[in-house]
Amino acid sequence: MNILRITLLLLSGAAVQTLLPTWAFAGNIEWPVLTALLTGLLYDSFSPAPLGTSMPFFLLLGAGLYLLRDEVFADQLISYVIIGVTALLLKTVYFSIVFLVSGLRPLHPGLLAGRLGGGLVLGALTVPLVYLLLAMLRRALPVPGRRRQV
Repeated sequence: MNILRITLLLLSGAAVQTLLPTWAFAGNIEWPVLTALLTGLLYDSFSPAPLGTSMPFFLLLGAGLYLLRDEVFADQLISYVIIGVTALLLKTVYFSIVFLVSGLRPLHPGLLAGRLGGGLVLGALTVPLVYLLLAMLRRALPVPGRRRQV
């Protein structure tokens, strides 16, 4: 991938994110197009998938998580276990289909079952651990304008 294509993708993502109307009921928050675009670009750079393949997946995943944000109990670790398991299962199915269609990897039922089982375990462990780490960092780092409680 050359620098011109990367630059055009990022500029396009920034333009789309800027031009899409914000949702007033959600506090005028912008669509996470650029974040998903960067995630997809980085993921595709290190995977055998053709460039741009994962961008739709990460856009849809981000949009789905955004829509379900009110259903997530921020103080319940089980919410993050469910999010991790669901995201990894969806990712495994999505990329299995993409690799099959693009001819990069055949679809073997046993291998898919192993990957889905591994996705269950990795999703159930990784997302809650990342959440716990970020929550600890958030509590440890001072926020401007807020006093630390002792």
